[in-house]
Amino acid sequence: MNINQAAEASGLSPDTIRFYERKGVLPRPPRGANGYRSYADAHLATLRLASGMRQLAVPLDQVRPILEVAHGGVCGDIRGRLIETLTSVRGQIDAQLARLQQTRDDIASLLNGLEAMQPDAAAVPGTEACPCVGMVSSTESATTA
Repeated sequence: MNINQAAEASGLSPDTIRFYERKGVLPRPPRGANGYRSYADAHLATLRLASGMRQLAVPLDQVRPILEVAHGGVCGDIRGRLIETLTSVRGQIDAQLARLQQTRDDIASLLNGLEAMQPDAAAVPGTEACPCVGMVSSTESATTA
């Protein structure tokens, strides 16, 4: 099958397939006499695996070793590599979620303070200026005077 057929069957675009090949994520398929890539069912399975891994937020550099094992390894090898990679990705996602939750909590606290402000208030209730602000302000005053 040609690249357009492989793209349609895998759910990837031809450009994505070419990109994966250039990056060494996917092995380059043989070319026919006409110079076109010729994809076999094994290539299609690899494309689908790559697509699935990317949908799980696995970085491209971590997809490559899994696909290498998929081509030459046995089920146990692939399973071990998948467990290792997906455990790592889950840890990264957990860390991202923790950072996002902290950011969400900070925004909620700031919003609560802003909503509680009186129209003529100069400071947001429940917040304190960082001591660094005072230090920078006093430095600026000394240098401009």
